[in-house]
Amino acid sequence: MRYVRQAGSDPSFLLKALGEAAGELHRAFFGIHERQLQREADGVDEGWSLLAIPFHLREVERGVQGQLELVLHAREPEIRHVDLDDIPFREDYYEEDVEELLEEFHYLRRRTTYLLWDIDERDWQRGGLHPYQGRLTVLDLVREAYRHDLEHLWQARRMIDQLAGAVR
Repeated sequence: MRYVRQAGSDPSFLLKALGEAAGELHRAFFGIHERQLQREADGVDEGWSLLAIPFHLREVERGVQGQLELVLHAREPEIRHVDLDDIPFREDYYEEDVEELLEEFHYLRRRTTYLLWDIDERDWQRGGLHPYQGRLTVLDLVREAYRHDLEHLWQARRMIDQLAGAVR
């Protein structure tokens, strides 16, 4: 019987998915007006606006990139916590330009994937000590970033669909 890896366990799959996320986000935001970007959502997305999503992803990417660099360049280092569930404060992002946020996220993500392209199978198992989760490997960190991307891509789609429904 052949062993089939779950999605999110194969480094080549994860690299491909991480590389595509920024482009998917950029396509989702195409043509959305400034007023719509600022509008706060309700329901499951309460507390979020569309503009908060690329801001949050950029900030998380900076943190995850720092975690990965540390794990790949030190032996079992202590790594900082990156809050993937943090809802940004409106004051932190409301003056940001969506195109700049999307470009910064794309740039940071490209740097992250370049960092990961050059590692071997053994490096995917290198780890660091997280203050709340214990030992996390490069594979764990990348898998978590992949799942985080999916959550926010779905969130953006849901919020954009709500806007389209409100216009009708």
